[in-house]
Amino acid sequence: MKWPPYLLKIRFRNHRRGFALWLPLFLIGPVVLVFLLAIVLILLPFALLAMLFSWRVGWWRPMLFSMPAILRLLCHLPGLKVDVEGKEGRVYIAFF
Repeated sequence: MKWPPYLLKIRFRNHRRGFALWLPLFLIGPVVLVFLLAIVLILLPFALLAMLFSWRVGWWRPMLFSMPAILRLLCHLPGLKVDVEGKEGRVYIAFF
């Protein structure tokens, strides 16, 4: 079974200097989930009002069926490395 990434490394470098930033996603993830839950709870009454006035049947199906795909995408992120180089500098992003 694959697990979501637990660490994100971002490295910035230009011609003179550079620095790296390590972000522990296992600590940041729960905080982000709490904020997303708060946003969903705030927006839920507006979504229900929009549903009442428009009354589209089956509006929830694409949202419900996309959740497993989003979870699979998240679980396949470890090992992803993005290296972008330009005239001004370089950015390197890696998920562990």
